[in-house]
Amino acid sequence: MRLSEFELKRLAARIAMLGRRPLTRRKTIAGVAALSIIVLATGYAAWAQQPDPLVTRTAAQTRDPRIGHWHEQQGPGSFGMHITYEDLGDGRFRLNLIAHAPPANQQIVEGKCDGGTYPYLNGNGTPSGNTLSCRFTGPLTVEYLYTQGDKTVWATSTGIEAVSADGNTLTWDATHRDKDGRVVDERHARFSRRDDEPPAN
Repeated sequence: MRLSEFELKRLAARIAMLGRRPLTRRKTIAGVAALSIIVLATGYAAWAQQPDPLVTRTAAQTRDPRIGHWHEQQGPGSFGMHITYEDLGDGRFRLNLIAHAPPANQQIVEGKCDGGTYPYLNGNGTPSGNTLSCRFTGPLTVEYLYTQGDKTVWATSTGIEAVSADGNTLTWDATHRDKDGRVVDERHARFSRRDDEPPAN
């Protein structure tokens, strides 16, 4: 029987394969290991080129949305408070909780929303014993912890500050607890932006 040219090529290929020496177990394992190293190295290089998510979020937060002068809206339990947030640069701010009060009654803190704890001073620079800690939970929201030096009425206030999408309304939702952690009061306040008004008397 005469073989066709195509069949002759297939037969030659099979004979060549039979002439090859099979891979030993050691060579097989070495080949798999080499392939794994290449895959891992490629994956690490791709991961290393990705930006750090924390750095990305920090860079994206170009300006604290609370910066400005705010006046508390009238409502149940409102005090007509004036508060100001000043931009000190490098992510730092200065908060004056009672901007229209005499210096001795003002509560001023300078810090960052980085989870650290920062002390309050009055308008004369005297420590009040109160502290503030905060961190951003979104582009327009801040979670905070306010701790009182005098814990007679309540010891801590935890809550959320949120700025509206149009930047003109600031809301506070706070829970006050005593030194044993029991809830003693809840406060909900809304502030309107008043950047056209002087920040203090």
